[in-house]
Amino acid sequence: MTDSRTYTDHSNQILMGDYEKIIKSIIRQLFEGIYKEIKEYCSLEEPEKKDINEFLNWPDDYDLNSTARYFIWRFFNHKIVQKVTKTKKFSLGEILDIANSRKFKTYPMEKRRLVKQLEVKKKFKFSIYQINETAVICNELIRLRNLSAHNNGLKHASQAMILMSNLSRLLNITPDYVRERTNGFDHLEQYVKGEFLNSILSVVRPDIEDAVEEALLQAETKTEEDNDVFNEILINKIDDLDKKLKRLEGLESITSSVLKSEEKLADIQSLIYTEKKSSERQWRFDNEKTKDDKDTYELKEPQVESISSEEKIETKADVPSRSEMYDILMEFRVKIKKEMTSEFSGFRNWHNLLMTHIANSIIDNKIKSKKSLKEDPTFQHYYDSKQIYGKLLEKFNKRDIEEKQKTATEFFDIQIDRHWSEIQELLKEYFSQA
Repeated sequence: MTDSRTYTDHSNQILMGDYEKIIKSIIRQLFEGIYKEIKEYCSLEEPEKKDINEFLNWPDDYDLNSTARYFIWRFFNHKIVQKVTKTKKFSLGEILDIANSRKFKTYPMEKRRLVKQLEVKKKFKFSIYQINETAVICNELIRLRNLSAHNNGLKHASQAMILMSNLSRLLNITPDYVRERTNGFDHLEQYVKGEFLNSILSVVRPDIEDAVEEALLQAETKTEEDNDVFNEILINKIDDLDKKLKRLEGLESITSSVLKSEEKLADIQSLIYTEKKSSERQWRFDNEKTKDDKDTYELKEPQVESISSEEKIETKADVPSRSEMYDILMEFRVKIKKEMTSEFSGFRNWHNLLMTHIANSIIDNKIKSKKSLKEDPTFQHYYDSKQIYGKLLEKFNKRDIEEKQKTATEFFDIQIDRHWSEIQELLKEYFSQA
């Protein structure tokens, strides 16, 4: 049944409903990890210390706005910052701009010391760039929550898109350490990329939404007794949707709707992925009503000057989280699909070396070599065309089956020869942190 809730309903659920608790938990854990590591290098006045300690000890007493403000209020003082810029207090969100100010140009040693002291390295890795980005997201969440509270929800699809993109980025940069300790993280991520995104698409691109709904409905109601012609029709429909989505500008993340459709098709064909066992996180909500926040917290611009790109801090690239690594592989998957479909008319989604099930297996099982890839049960499942079984198998003669199996192995071998070294390079940084 089609979800009748609008993006206004979903945004209220996120900003002031059940999902608010999950977002607060993520922001609090990020702040706590940063604060506990940098406080030994910073000085705080007693009122600020008391404020922060009360927040960390009783986080449930704080709504989303009161939680997010800890990234944008000026709590901290640092000897190096005061010496070079004469700034007495700064927020987490101002660290990057302060370090990049022209005033530090003549103090390169102090600049390196400052960055080293204010980056997070112990429980999780978090650079000053990521701290800055989180503060920007927090400031935007405060603005949107106030807007929603005062207007009974977000009234424009573009506003909902801003909320979705900020939430998606927050979830994306959240370190695995925090992700694993947040009840309901996966559920929130699925909700944002699924129901919330689809509610926006139903307004900004109703033609795509209607087509996706039709494909999903067919995928859920058809049975294995349908012949191969139905499968070809559904595949072509999803391929057409994929082409439409690629023509959209500024909304690349909505391709997840197509991936969802492909996964429904995979269910029809009994494509099984045996994932590495992991403890499943349980989540619950106490359904407490949250009070509308009437205070607007404004982030004042730090009094620092802009600088040229040559003077900016040089740091190593951030180690991707699990979620970011998966997104990287999915982007490469699109590249493979475009190349193979242009060259081979018979190439299908289940022939893709980075189809969702195989990509997940590569990450979860830390597959680093061709040998370990070919020994992986999930890869073997599709390499040997084991998804063709039961009544589907009865529809083909032995010669047809052998031809399909041969085609699949040839497609996989071609992709491994062409792209495995590139995939290894993409995974190198992620696996290095294990």
